Amino acid sequence: MEFNYQLKLSKRRKTVAIKVRSSGVSVYAPHNICKSWLSGWVSSKQEWVLEKQKSLNEQQPDTLWSVNKILVFGHEYGLVNGASKSEIDHDSRKVYLVSDWQEDKQAAIFEVKQLFKKGLSEYLHSALPQYKDLMKSEYKSLKIRFYKRRWGSLSSAGVIAFNCALLGAPKWVINYVIVHELAHYHVMAHNTAFWTIVSRFDQNHVEAKKYLKEYGRTITDW
Repeated sequence: MEFNYQLKLSKRRKTVAIKVRSSGVSVYAPHNICKSWLSGWVSSKQEWVLEKQKSLNEQQPDTLWSVNKILVFGHEYGLVNGASKSEIDHDSRKVYLVSDWQEDKQAAIFEVKQLFKKGLSEYLHSALPQYKDLMKSEYKSLKIRFYKRRWGSLSSAGVIAFNCALLGAPKWVINYVIVHELAHYHVMAHNTAFWTIVSRFDQNHVEAKKYLKEYGRTITDW
């Protein structure tokens, strides 16, 4: 049984390598390599590749990255590598990246964070003032960045912060986090008074908390 692979030649590369992923097999080699030698070398790796593919097929992907997808506003968007510019296309539900996340995941993650910061900023600049006025809350400045273990915060200095990864959640879940943080303007502790305020302005807060608990890792594990 043979396997299909994508050959990627590079002028900078001096060695050959094989990478097996759930999305396919890639062979990396110098651009001037002897094709007949490379064909024999790849054939010699066939048993190892097939075993690796079998192992990957038996595993469930840990994140949506594993299947070239990522959540945006709660919907699965396809990841497109090698684009001319980074952008989120909501009409086609595609996230275009200049980087190839399979070759340089850190560069791709940086791109996604920048796109998510921009996307969440646009949403918050529309929704946040509406909730602020409705709840009679105040804040002095807005900060958006990536956090591994928090969705938002409101400091005593009046800085309201949100995790850019929230762009992966449905809008009604993002709205819950907005209400949650603005409620801290009135009550800093998570006590009965605090949750009374939250429930007054967000009737879906219980479901939103459950969503973040169940899907939080999928949204933030880049």
